[in-house]
Amino acid sequence: MTKFNGWIRYLFALAFHYSGLDAVYRLLAGRGLVVLMLHRLRDEHDYYPLSTHCDTLARLIEWMRAQDALVALDQGLARLAEGKRHPVSYAITLDDGYRDNLRLLQPALAGTPATVYVATGHIGGEPIWAYRLSRAVETRSQDLLDLAEHGLGRFDLSVPSERVRALDLIPPWLKQLAHDDFELRLEEILRQLRPAEPEGAAPDMMDWSDVRTLDENGIEIGGHTCSHVLLSRVDDATARSEIEGCTRDIERELGRHPRHFAYPNGTAQDFGSRDVDLVKRAGYATAATSIEGINRPGTSPYLLLRHNVHEARYRAPHGELSRALFFSETSGLLGMLRARRVA
Repeated sequence: MTKFNGWIRYLFALAFHYSGLDAVYRLLAGRGLVVLMLHRLRDEHDYYPLSTHCDTLARLIEWMRAQDALVALDQGLARLAEGKRHPVSYAITLDDGYRDNLRLLQPALAGTPATVYVATGHIGGEPIWAYRLSRAVETRSQDLLDLAEHGLGRFDLSVPSERVRALDLIPPWLKQLAHDDFELRLEEILRQLRPAEPEGAAPDMMDWSDVRTLDENGIEIGGHTCSHVLLSRVDDATARSEIEGCTRDIERELGRHPRHFAYPNGTAQDFGSRDVDLVKRAGYATAATSIEGINRPGTSPYLLLRHNVHEARYRAPHGELSRALFFSETSGLLGMLRARRVA
């Protein structure tokens, strides 16, 4: 059924894009800003929909530049605020602070306007918890993972399909826990797996020298809390400390106040009005969610919508990267129909 739905989606995208219906819809809908949300720039296998090949991003950038649609986040927001009509613009953002984000400086991607949101407590340290988990599954010393008492059953991680199943089930379960319980259960899993760090493994996260290199090359650096905590799961003092501490870290290292923020995880369940207010008080001009949609005039700058970009998302069922899927999903008719169906 999934493969069938993939073909239906692709055929609709082709019809909308190449018939011109997509372009008509964009014209009628008026000004818009699509904020693309990426995480990792790498070719390695990823259990999560969070990695994008550099060649894939370069191709998307080529398509956006051909339409004079690729802008920096501030420029895109300025276009939204202007009275005259603009075509839909695109801005690129990357979350967390992975070291592979330095590939933005490679020749194929050099000069790309982008905002990188960094979780400052992870800079120069451990990766975000999801990659600690997947790395532990891959480098485990123990094949049996027993989470039966939590209702998830047992996993024989020597079997590839069981590794996929574990990493499908465990993250959503962890995310719904209170923060302290989350930390306890994650550590419980790591203790069971007893992962071994591969000798000579490259660090997952940037250090501050890497962050400064991006900053010096025109990449905007934004805040993403200190420890990538889900703000809705913590008390007022912790939320304030996470946001303000992150802001101070960036000010100290870069010598100026960051302007842009992204809520960790970023769904409607992961932050609330308290957190929006804390971000405003911390002096940020914008804050991005991971709620999908296109930003229109009147969208709150503290509730920016984004589209999650990963390697498979804009590929046709036969594997080829599809211009029709990309534009129809992000700024055209197919994206509107998808949003209505989800609603």
